[in-house]
Amino acid sequence: MAVERVLLVGATGNIGVSAAIACLRTKREVLAIVRNQDSADKFFKHVGTKEGITVVKADVTTEDGVQGVVDKVKAGALPSFQHVYACVGVWIGTPLHKLSTEDFRRLMRLGFDANYFAYRATVPYLLEQNHPNSTWTCCTGAADISGYAGLTGATQGALVAMLAAAVLENERTNIRVNEAYLMVRVEVDSDAEAHGVMTASEYAKVYAKILEKKDIDGCKVIVRGPEDLKELRFEKKLPQQAIKHHQN
Repeated sequence: MAVERVLLVGATGNIGVSAAIACLRTKREVLAIVRNQDSADKFFKHVGTKEGITVVKADVTTEDGVQGVVDKVKAGALPSFQHVYACVGVWIGTPLHKLSTEDFRRLMRLGFDANYFAYRATVPYLLEQNHPNSTWTCCTGAADISGYAGLTGATQGALVAMLAAAVLENERTNIRVNEAYLMVRVEVDSDAEAHGVMTASEYAKVYAKILEKKDIDGCKVIVRGPEDLKELRFEKKLPQQAIKHHQN
């Protein structure tokens, strides 16, 4: 049986490292998009290995960054993938009225556009491959309802809405779309231990279960604290009437 592989968009951040650890734990391989060699080296260091990982350089914040990677996969220059994990974002608490237009557009490009571009580039490929257990997962958080993260909250709110549409559009496809809703701080292990927050290795348990449990489909997977790592908390993202209306 061929080994499954996960395309990581936003691989070198705290959540990307966590997702990579989950992939390797579940005997899958990783295709990680990185900015440059320094980013790749940092990524390997935090994951703890190079085994099972392929890196490719691209700028995921541009509309053709992830698309260029998919094109290389289709041309055979890079290995195929059956899953996607998107977690591009930036945390900033600058008061809204103090943001310049330039900073506003940069933050939206990082927090929302990059994840949307990843979706637009990869979903047609996953549909074409028609793997029976493909997944598309995106990490969001509580900044959209907490009010203390400035424009980060606006980008996460936009992602929440985008994922609702993605769940509905893939309700009858081969792709399980899920939202990883994170309400606690996660950092790479070396930093987390110093700061007293959840480690990337601990949070990896969540994505591992998303990959493995086929009943996690069209769901919001919620982590409020360590207790949710022991027994995964998830719920359907859309009300049943929305799905019925779409089917009709």
